[in-house]
Amino acid sequence: METTKGFVTVATGDEKYYRLAENLCLSYRRSGGKYPVALICDRENEYTACFDRVVTVASFRRSTVDKLLMRHSPYGETIFLDADTLILGNIDELWNVFSGADDVSAFGCKLPLDSKKGWFTYEGSGKYKPLVKYLISMNGGIYYFRNTPLARQVFETAEAVIPEYSTIDFKYFATPQDEPLMAMAMVVNGCAPCDEAYDMIILPAHSRKVTVDFRGDVYEDGKPSRAKMIHFSTARTNLFLYNYLTETIRGGEAAATAGNYRRIRHRYAVRELRFYLRHNGGAVLRKLGLDGLVQLLKKHM
Repeated sequence: METTKGFVTVATGDEKYYRLAENLCLSYRRSGGKYPVALICDRENEYTACFDRVVTVASFRRSTVDKLLMRHSPYGETIFLDADTLILGNIDELWNVFSGADDVSAFGCKLPLDSKKGWFTYEGSGKYKPLVKYLISMNGGIYYFRNTPLARQVFETAEAVIPEYSTIDFKYFATPQDEPLMAMAMVVNGCAPCDEAYDMIILPAHSRKVTVDFRGDVYEDGKPSRAKMIHFSTARTNLFLYNYLTETIRGGEAAATAGNYRRIRHRYAVRELRFYLRHNGGAVLRKLGLDGLVQLLKKHM
C-alpha cells in the first residue's frame, strides 16, 4: 500500500465548483499546510493549476453523489474536504486525529439500532438489514480513508446503493446524496466515524452567529472563533461571509481593509437580504401555516 498522504477535493460540471475547489486549495496553502492537495475532476481548466495533482475521471453527472469520485485519490492515505470549505488555520493535525480511525471514517458517532438519529433507520435498511449492526451520524464535509481493499469495498457498496435508494428509509434527502450512501456503506462494511471533537464550523447547522471583521478574522456570537475550517453549504458561498474570506485569502493584507470590507458587504447586501428572507422567513411562514406564501416567496426571490 502507498504510504503517501494528501488532501483531496472533487469538482465536476459547472465552473463554479472548480472555483470553490481552487479557493479551498488556496486557503489550505495560506494556512501553512504542508501536505499535497489533489483535485479529482472531469476536466482541466484555469482553476486546476494550483493543485499538486489533477486526476481526471468520468463523472457520475450527478453533483449530489460526485463526491464518491474521491475514491480515485492518488494517495495511500486521504483526507477529503468538500469544495465548499475554507481553511482558517493549519489542519495538518487531522492526520493525527484520524491515525487510529477505521479504513474509512468521518466525524460523527455510532448509534444504537433503535436511535431516531442517523442517516437511515434500522427497520428501513432494506436488503442490507442483516448486515446493519449499528447506525451512524456523521458529516460528509470531511472523509478519511486509506487505499485498502476494505476502503474500496466501502466505495463499491456506496455506488451499489444508488439504484436501491428508494427502497431504503433514508432521512433528509429524497434522492441519492453522498452522506446517506456513505453512511450505509460504512455500516455494512464495519467502519465507524471518528467521535473526536474538532474545531470547525458547519453552516447552516451551526448554532452560533458567524461573522467576519475587515481583517478576515472570524467570530462566533461576537467572540473570536477557534475554528480551523468552515464548511459552507453551496448556496451560502454566494453570500458575504464566504466571499469576503476568499478576498482576504487571495489578496492577503492588501485586500483586508475597512474600505474593501464595506465595498464587498454593500455588493452582497441585496443577495443577503433575499437569502435570509427566503430561508429564515420561509421557516417562520411554515410555522404559521402559510405554505402558499412560502411558494410565492420562492417564485419571486
